[in-house]
Amino acid sequence: MLNHHFHIHHMGPHFTLPTTLWGQMQGWASLPSCAAPVVIIPPRSVHNVTGAQVYLLCEVRAVPPPVVTWRKVTQSPEGTQVLEDLPGGHVNIAVQVRGGPSDHEATAWILINPLRKEDEGVYQCHSANAVGEAQSHSKVTVSHLSPDEAPRFPALGDRM
Repeated sequence: MLNHHFHIHHMGPHFTLPTTLWGQMQGWASLPSCAAPVVIIPPRSVHNVTGAQVYLLCEVRAVPPPVVTWRKVTQSPEGTQVLEDLPGGHVNIAVQVRGGPSDHEATAWILINPLRKEDEGVYQCHSANAVGEAQSHSKVTVSHLSPDEAPRFPALGDRM
């Protein structure tokens, strides 16, 4: 049985490729330097009815990888901006973050199910790493759907 030993030497923007029993392969490549987060796919605003399921998506690129969180933006009675970390105590809200789809990227989702009138508002995708931070906003608009009313969706020719 052949035992392979691999190691990588990092030397600034260059690196040495793995060493094996057969010798050492060297290569030069640019490793990404540190970069503050950049929102590459911002969340889109949505309009739906109570009881529906909605989700928002946000993709961020950064080196080192960012921490991505979702917040709801509200106003205090005094008129100052309040950022509520999600999901918080909301039983109808789920948040998920994963690496990718490419290197140095993160994708974050927020799912609201069922959608309630009090879920209406501005949502912020916030990302941060040691270099900096970035955020992007979207608006969730909720129309009340009474039990005896069927949902009405715009026809192709309707103006929004």
